[in-house]
Amino acid sequence: MTRLPASGARIDTPRRAEEELKSVFCDLGLTQVFDEAAAHELYWKLGAIIGQWSREQERLEVSPVAKALLSTANNLSEVSRLLSGLETGFRSSLEMAVSSRVADLLSLDPTVRSQSSQELLRSFCVEADRIAHVCLVAAADLPQARGKRGRWRYEWYDEFTALLLQIAEKAGLEPTLNKDRSTGVRSGWLLDAALAFETFLDRLMHSPSSEACGKRLERSLGRLPNAKRQKSRAR
Repeated sequence: MTRLPASGARIDTPRRAEEELKSVFCDLGLTQVFDEAAAHELYWKLGAIIGQWSREQERLEVSPVAKALLSTANNLSEVSRLLSGLETGFRSSLEMAVSSRVADLLSLDPTVRSQSSQELLRSFCVEADRIAHVCLVAAADLPQARGKRGRWRYEWYDEFTALLLQIAEKAGLEPTLNKDRSTGVRSGWLLDAALAFETFLDRLMHSPSSEACGKRLERSLGRLPNAKRQKSRAR
């Protein structure tokens, strides 16, 4: 289904405490290159990735938004028609009855002093017609084309993979991603780093298995235009 694009920026608190990064740095050979300030910056970069994922989950489908806009336009137009019964031109008995009754009751309102009840109704109908037109334009302006299937769902993982590559470059490490040809078992620094740092993300963002994580990484590496792409190597 076509969805509205995500808007704005959001940063969520990572699932694990910042202090727990130390053990991850130790396991991945990053202790020497990440001081306290660098660790703090990395921690909130992970928070920004969680925020990006959260915004993607909240994206609305276009269909119900379009339906609501069209319904609003129709309702406003109908209200304007019913309340225009006192205007010149051909008017139905229903329109005249509704507008007369509303005008009579408005005239009893002590706050309606600077203008007559009929002038107030006329002004309201003009604005209702204006907003109804804008609602129609807004509905027509909604995105119609479907994005590449699955693209929006894992855009956040591309950012996550790019962050892992930046970490490896900073540490002078090769972001390897291997797969044994005979056993199908995946390995490599990039896989280990992904699985380790995923533990700081929301549970729903975690890869269900090492194989799934490896596939996610491969796909992200293929999409990142400036990534140092690591092709899976068979042993």
